[in-house]
Amino acid sequence: MTNQTFNKGDTVKHRAYGTGTVSGSRIGGTEVRVDFGAFSLWLPTRELTYVSQALKVVGAEPKPSQPRSRTSFNAILRMLGADPDEVDDDFDESTPPTTPAIKKASLPTPRFKPARQKRTIHDSTAIEAFRLGIVPQKHLDEWTVGREREVRMLRNFLHDPAEGAILIEGAYGAGKSHLLQIMLAETANHGYATSICGFDPSEATAAFPKKAYRRLVRNFRANLNGKELDFRGFWTEVSNRKNWRDVLGDHWFFAPFLKKLVKNKVDEEYWEYAEARGQPAPNRPTLHDFSTCANLYVNLLTATGQAATEILGMAGFAVLFDEAEVSKNTMYRYQAQRGVNFFRGLVMAANDEPALVEEDTHRVENTTVGIETGLVYSGHNPLRYSHGIPSGLKMAFALTPGSLQDEFHRTRESIPRIELDVLGYDQLRELFGRISDTFAAVYGIQPSPTARDRMFRLLATSDRVSSTRDFIKASTEALDFIRFYPEGNVEDLIIDGQA
Repeated sequence: MTNQTFNKGDTVKHRAYGTGTVSGSRIGGTEVRVDFGAFSLWLPTRELTYVSQALKVVGAEPKPSQPRSRTSFNAILRMLGADPDEVDDDFDESTPPTTPAIKKASLPTPRFKPARQKRTIHDSTAIEAFRLGIVPQKHLDEWTVGREREVRMLRNFLHDPAEGAILIEGAYGAGKSHLLQIMLAETANHGYATSICGFDPSEATAAFPKKAYRRLVRNFRANLNGKELDFRGFWTEVSNRKNWRDVLGDHWFFAPFLKKLVKNKVDEEYWEYAEARGQPAPNRPTLHDFSTCANLYVNLLTATGQAATEILGMAGFAVLFDEAEVSKNTMYRYQAQRGVNFFRGLVMAANDEPALVEEDTHRVENTTVGIETGLVYSGHNPLRYSHGIPSGLKMAFALTPGSLQDEFHRTRESIPRIELDVLGYDQLRELFGRISDTFAAVYGIQPSPTARDRMFRLLATSDRVSSTRDFIKASTEALDFIRFYPEGNVEDLIIDGQA
């Protein structure tokens, strides 16, 4: 496939990652950055297929693309507790937000319509989230539309002791990440320690388990008797309990670490090492960074689950993985195999497979392999995948259909699945109505019932709106258009996007 030329805002498709939007280019246009919603990547243009051009108003003259406003993105990052991205020095955040749907050259000067003084933070943060195609994490239940069956299945899974892992399947933008966030909140409310990790194909995260473990450590949270704990707070609480030696006194990593923690001899450098961020040091167990070391990090997770349940009396440790399918989209075949091996070990550990605490290993083609399970072990440290049974783990994997399902089912035939379908017409109508009402509460702008119904029908049937995420973003962009260009034709803008 030859290189193509793409413009900022164009919709493109990748055979592995799905449909996304071009947000930048480099190397003379031979590579473009594509936003796929939950992640973005620099990709060669030869790997992409053109879907449609950036939205524009009918009759607009071509003009170099304008930088998109970062106001919404930075606001939502602040809401989520992250640091906003850097912006260009000459960028003016007072400028009304622009989207690929708006070409300034063809429109009159926008009218500034400030937010209402009586608006609530609740509604304002919701609008900022909608501009990204998501909903605010603090109000997940309120903004979950048409997913009652799926939420009920999640809750049943949490209360089912027979299953330790679950799959959440759906196309890009269907709501997998949203459902994972619901599960994150549900597990926390039911007394679980929690963590979540997204996979980045450019880093082959799943193929190198230390990277995944580092992210899980960074996102670790636990609520113990009303006290919010991060990774350090959690293990400090564990060290204060007298029974930790009964549970972890023989653990290869946490036993020596806890002994020093009890004596207040864990400094910043040692904490960073325990968090898989520091450098190796003498007289410490080594946290290898090889693709064959899944057994080390699955073992650490099972030890954490046992610490949560048997030492602190919590319900368990819930570990959630988003975008799991990208583990197969790696540069080298062995990386994909190692990623699948890591997932297999996690599923078996969460389901308390006896082989993980019993099996011996042997060498097969210069690789250390479990005799019974076929799992790959570290040749440097072939310790067991699980520290003990029960592990206290609950696992969830969000992935697109047709990616890794066969691998998961070969590992455990009974693994439950939640299949996310696109929202129905009536559900989208309800969602659009609520978005419109919230927009009106913040900006005082409400289309007439006839115009609102017409907007919804156009958005719901647009070829460019192929997912729930797309629908939320498109709805908010259309309302923003009306806010700044009340004399403009929003229907032309939406229709032109179908080209």
